[in-house]
Amino acid sequence: TDQERIGKDSNYEQEGKVQFVIDAVYVMAHALHNMHQELCPGRVGLCAKMDPINGTHLLKHIRRLNFAGQ
Repeated sequence: TDQERIGKDSNYEQEGKVQFVIDAVYVMAHALHNMHQELCPGRVGLCAKMDPINGTHLLKHIRRLNFAGQ
């Protein structure tokens, strides 16, 4: 009906592993953003230092991240 809503009164129940996927996406997004700020300050889009992506350098940014549980 396109009128469904997820809220306190709904019967929706999130599958247990979904939060891990959400967290992984956030980690990648934040790590890439931080890496971009370090290697391409003030630039929009990729710069030569990020093409191709250095996996070891990206892993360094991933390991620096912390997220408080909710």
